[in-house]
Amino acid sequence: MKAYLLTAAGVIFLSVIVSLLIPEGKLHKTVTFVMRLVCLLVLIQPVTGIFKIGDTETTSKYFDYEFVEDVYTDHQSRELEKLLQKEFGQKTECIVDVEYKDGQFKVEKVQVALEKDGAKFINQIYAYLEKLNYINITVYAKST
Repeated sequence: MKAYLLTAAGVIFLSVIVSLLIPEGKLHKTVTFVMRLVCLLVLIQPVTGIFKIGDTETTSKYFDYEFVEDVYTDHQSRELEKLLQKEFGQKTECIVDVEYKDGQFKVEKVQVALEKDGAKFINQIYAYLEKLNYINITVYAKST
C-alpha cells in the first residue's frame, strides 16, 4: 500500500510540474490531457486487481513442470556421474532429484551408488558434494 501511495503522489507531483513548465497552447492542452489520463490510470490501479486483469496463473496451465523436472533430473544425474568419474575415477549411479518450487527448479536430494570396491570413497564423495552445495546427500556402496 505504501508503494502505491508513493507512486500515486509521485505521478500527481510530476503532472503538476509538467503542467507548469509547458507553455500555453495546443501542446499544453495535449500534455495536460495525457498527464491527467496517467494520473487516472495510476489511481484506478487497485481496482484492476479486483477483476484479476492480467492473471498470471494461466501460464502454469500451458507448462508441464513434471516433464521438465524429469528431463532436468535425468540430465543432472548423468552429468554428476560424469563429474564423479572424472574426479574420483569411480563408476557411479547417481539420482539427482529436481523439483519445481517457489518459481524455480531446485535440487531436493542426491543419491550416489558406488561400485563394491568404491566403499573407501564414500566420505570423500560426500564431502565433495557438500562443497558443491548439494543437500540431502546419500552416498552408499552397492552390494552384489
